[in-house]
Amino acid sequence: MSTERTRVLFTCTGVGLFNRGIETYFREAFDALRAIPEIETRLLTGVGTNSGNERPIPCLARTGCVAPLVGKFTGRSAYAVEQWSSLPAVIVEIRRFRPHIVFTSEANLMFLLRRFRRRIGIPFRVLFSNGGPCHPPFDRHDFVHQVAPFYRDEAFATGEPQAKHLFVPYGINVPTTEFPELEERKALRRSLGLPVDRPVVLSVGWVAREHKRMDYVIKEVASLPQPRPFLQLLGAMDDGSRGIVSLGRETLGPDHFGAASVSPAKVADYYRAADVFVLGSLVEGFGRVYLEALSHGLPTIGHRHPVIEYVLGGAGIVGDLSRDGQLTALLERELAHLSLATPVEALARRESVRERFGWEALRPAYREMFETAASAPMPWVSC
Repeated sequence: MSTERTRVLFTCTGVGLFNRGIETYFREAFDALRAIPEIETRLLTGVGTNSGNERPIPCLARTGCVAPLVGKFTGRSAYAVEQWSSLPAVIVEIRRFRPHIVFTSEANLMFLLRRFRRRIGIPFRVLFSNGGPCHPPFDRHDFVHQVAPFYRDEAFATGEPQAKHLFVPYGINVPTTEFPELEERKALRRSLGLPVDRPVVLSVGWVAREHKRMDYVIKEVASLPQPRPFLQLLGAMDDGSRGIVSLGRETLGPDHFGAASVSPAKVADYYRAADVFVLGSLVEGFGRVYLEALSHGLPTIGHRHPVIEYVLGGAGIVGDLSRDGQLTALLERELAHLSLATPVEALARRESVRERFGWEALRPAYREMFETAASAPMPWVSC
């Protein structure tokens, strides 16, 4: 019986370059899963330090000047260019590490790796982590890591081979710090430039109308009766974010509205300082920010969608956020309950995340997924 460890090459060029859920997930997943004795791991990133099992590789970063220009010339996104440009370095690392599995969420890179697999000369399988999400057909995929039952079942309903789709949810680092007392929270708010005399509603995600629907959140908070809470938006910003920031300032006023992009480490301070979390998305590939909010004990509001309901479980609040006035009503109810809230409720939210999505709980499932993908036959693969 072979005792060889399953070698898994994690590749996500955005780690260290861009702070979306996918990049945060790959950073945390590598750190948490390399402790599995039966698995040998290596992580390829866009920036970082070169260590024994973590290596930055050269690529044209989507945040730089060249990738957007190449993307404009080729009719593709700067993100696609970043993936294309990483291919030579990824091939070098595959030949050095000889992985059984290449684990990635980068579809453009995946397609290139499968196309050139014979020339690379290493019989690896690509395990595509479907956090986007992508939808059927998956005829150009070796294996698909499905992170939510809804998208797994969607694939099965179209006749996709069940052996190709491996379900394990995203994991998350659950805080171990105690919840801040009143005076600590006031001091934290002062350091962040948040008011100490009114509730703070927090929303974390791409500051845009598309997908995260930050404009809807602003309008719903503006419909609350006076005195209104302070609304803080956190997330990546682009040219389209200017309209959202202007809408917030004009609708709520600068004393009741803030928007910023901060490091992942700094986001935790805002969770600890806030009273309620909300996200206006009508659909999510997974939605790790819901888990972040719950793990900091916050009442967490999301749209009634199968994926969002799965992530929130019984610990969150859901409603039809496609309707005007629905978020306003839910916020009004939760804000009225703040004075009655207890540490027991906050702890219950955190523990619900730890039990379902904490890395300690999920390590056995990830080990099984990697070993299954490494050893299972692939009759649907022609290359």
